[in-house]
Amino acid sequence: MTQQGPRKKPRSRAAESIHRRIRGVVKSLLSNNDGESLTGLPDHIELKIRIPIHLRENDHRDSVLFADSLLAQIETLRIQGETESLGHRSGHAPCYWCQAPVCQHSHPPDSRSVLAGWSATGIPIWRELASLFIESGDPQIDLLYGEHPGPAVCWRGEGELLDEILPEYLDDSLFARPVGALLAGGFSIKDLPGDTLSITALILESRAGRVVPRYSLNLLCEVPAPHHIATITADYSRSLLAGWIGALRSSLHQFQEQLIIEASRGKRSSLKSTREKVVDLLIESRSQLETLRRRDDRRTQHAQKRSEDPHRPTSAALGDLLASDGSDLFEDRKESTVVLRGPQGRIHIFTFTGRHITSAIYSTDSIQSRIARTRWVPMNKERARALVERVRRSIEPGNPGLSQGGAS
Repeated sequence: MTQQGPRKKPRSRAAESIHRRIRGVVKSLLSNNDGESLTGLPDHIELKIRIPIHLRENDHRDSVLFADSLLAQIETLRIQGETESLGHRSGHAPCYWCQAPVCQHSHPPDSRSVLAGWSATGIPIWRELASLFIESGDPQIDLLYGEHPGPAVCWRGEGELLDEILPEYLDDSLFARPVGALLAGGFSIKDLPGDTLSITALILESRAGRVVPRYSLNLLCEVPAPHHIATITADYSRSLLAGWIGALRSSLHQFQEQLIIEASRGKRSSLKSTREKVVDLLIESRSQLETLRRRDDRRTQHAQKRSEDPHRPTSAALGDLLASDGSDLFEDRKESTVVLRGPQGRIHIFTFTGRHITSAIYSTDSIQSRIARTRWVPMNKERARALVERVRRSIEPGNPGLSQGGAS
């Protein structure tokens, strides 16, 4: 009996050709304008690709889904490469104690942790979002553990993030500087029912060798297997998280482009003014997530009737703002929002860009208390007039107007 040798491993030249073509697409999309590969990426990367196939029919939608998945991951890698070339690692908070972009302290320990700031010695502090809400008395805790759970979000400014660090750890650091962050949680994860994800959207500023500071978005989260950040934040997933992150990325990109255009025209803003605009962008993004969450919720019949009630304070928001002479506009120092004091106890909350967030009826004592404690401080007259004028222009015929989607 003749002994058979080991079975020869089958080879598919067609499959190898497909791999070469995909490799070419990836390399071309991960190159800069000069054709050189991005310096912030490792030499070896691995894409996780799902290939949907209908055996009994040729469905073009399968090809579209495959292409969307591939391109979304490549785009995330491209952003990662650009981010890492700025002196920090995508998905990691810089550790000033270890003086390293990646170390045992730089990544969240679990899927519910967010970046609360840095310790006195410069070590990133990771906390569960729920515990932060409990400590601050934030009612959003009900969104995380209520009957109908949904995303909740708060923000941290540069001061809150960096105040604890001793100067010797922060001074002369080569890391990009944190400007602000949004801490969000309660996002459901596809294929993992009952599990939720928290994420820190951290904006960092790099000025090394640049006339115009460069601002980048660094997403910090621990994504449960088999998922990863590229797939859960890609547009094709059509999730609330992906929509929110996509809008934030787009806003930051437009802001950066505007800075470059203004600099080319000799109009350079002060660093303080630029950072304030970044904070406004974060506050706007927080408001947008709250709006997306409300739109995502199923509206009950009672809520529908309330939304149609012309006597609700929400219905009077724009009218009260346009009738304002600026003296009844305040800045909420805690929430970084604009507060409009309307007639009959109506209080309307807006972002600094004029987007309406919500409205409510406040008692006179409640209003006076906030003013006395300087939580609400009178808004600068010029900024107040500019806000009213901006909203007025936005609702003129031919303009899309500012959304009141935040009202409920």
